[in-house]
Amino acid sequence: MSISNNRVSWRTAAAFLLMLGVIPALGSRGYAQSQNQPNAPTTSAQGPAASEVPAPVAQELHAMNVHIGQLESRLNDLAASMAPTAAVMRPSLPAPTEATLTGKVSCGHCEGIQPTHKGYTQFSWALHSVSQGDDIVLVARDKTYKLQGDKDQLLKFMGDNTRVSGRLQGTTLEVKTIGRASKNE
Repeated sequence: MSISNNRVSWRTAAAFLLMLGVIPALGSRGYAQSQNQPNAPTTSAQGPAASEVPAPVAQELHAMNVHIGQLESRLNDLAASMAPTAAVMRPSLPAPTEATLTGKVSCGHCEGIQPTHKGYTQFSWALHSVSQGDDIVLVARDKTYKLQGDKDQLLKFMGDNTRVSGRLQGTTLEVKTIGRASKNE
């Protein structure tokens, strides 16, 4: 079914709403006649009796049920064909590698460029930001790496040029060793 080539009819819209469960959820409110009308035919909990449904409406209902069955079949086929594709489309992370990086330890908010905030030094602002949930990062050259490891140990090097070794996966570095960088690094 191509929506761009065909106008969407009320039948298609009703079938779609039936598939979503919207029309059955309306319950007795979905009927055109209210319960208080004196001339209204009585209905059972199952809906109107088969003899009360006019033949053209019954035919239309049957056609809609057939169409709904076809749509459900297409949907199941589509879902089955998409499942393997979705697994293939997931980006794979590179294998972790051992790395040694040199840069400045900072909070994730400032990323090495720590502005002056009233009442804070650069160090105390970075500590405040990390205590509020910011990541501890290493800014090495023009790249930022999220540091994972002993937070207390990492905080000792906040704002310093540092040499960090560990397992690098993507932009996350699991810290094994950390120390101050030498002057010429």
